Amino acid sequence: MKKRIAGILAILLLLCTVVPVMAAEYSVTTIEHYQFMNDLDPYGSLCYEKVEYWLHDYDGWTEEFHETEHDVEDSDFGCSNSGYQGLDEADFHYHFGHGVDEIWSTVICLWDYPFYGVVTPLEVSEKWDNDNEWVLLHSCKVLKDVSYWGNALKYSHMLLGFKTTTYADEDLPDNVLRRAVQYDYTVINAYYYGTKQTYGSDVQATAIADTLDQWYNDHLHGHGTVASDEYPDDDVVYYATWSC
Repeated sequence: MKKRIAGILAILLLLCTVVPVMAAEYSVTTIEHYQFMNDLDPYGSLCYEKVEYWLHDYDGWTEEFHETEHDVEDSDFGCSNSGYQGLDEADFHYHFGHGVDEIWSTVICLWDYPFYGVVTPLEVSEKWDNDNEWVLLHSCKVLKDVSYWGNALKYSHMLLGFKTTTYADEDLPDNVLRRAVQYDYTVINAYYYGTKQTYGSDVQATAIADTLDQWYNDHLHGHGTVASDEYPDDDVVYYATWSC
């Protein structure tokens, strides 16, 4: 079933109550080399270094895992509700790699795309219900398909990505995480202003949240309020798309 979707026209920078710093985990998947698509090196490594700096070195988060190249599998994207749950075992996940708009759905490309190497929205539908709060997909076009990908947000809070072609640029995680960690922006404002600083108007970014409370009030752990998980899940998500 598709998520019902509600557009959000305004993004507001809100005052917040700071919560105590707590232990938090992040995970990363990066793919630079593909069998049948153009390579993206060295940007996967450069982007990872920015995530590692802001979350691990600067803010003290624990790295749950960092998978690269052919070791990145669909299971890393939280396709299971038992056993290894991939990104759903960490509070924040960052992915770098190709995404494409297929006729039937937008997909994340693994290293051997198009031969089996894809992550589809159906695989993660209603699956993000463990530890994850936020996912950033640094990939082209994946969030052009808002309703299907938004369906992953069972108890996870927010999915960030792009509606259009985007560019390999380590400034993206740097600009987003600096605002969230150093300046205590809400997650949505960190992403909105971070994408604006990184890209031009030919790139359209998209954010999807499970609740309005999460949209307006979520901060990374230790930097302000974090809204409650939606329970029970009501099959509604909220989103906005903007030109960078």
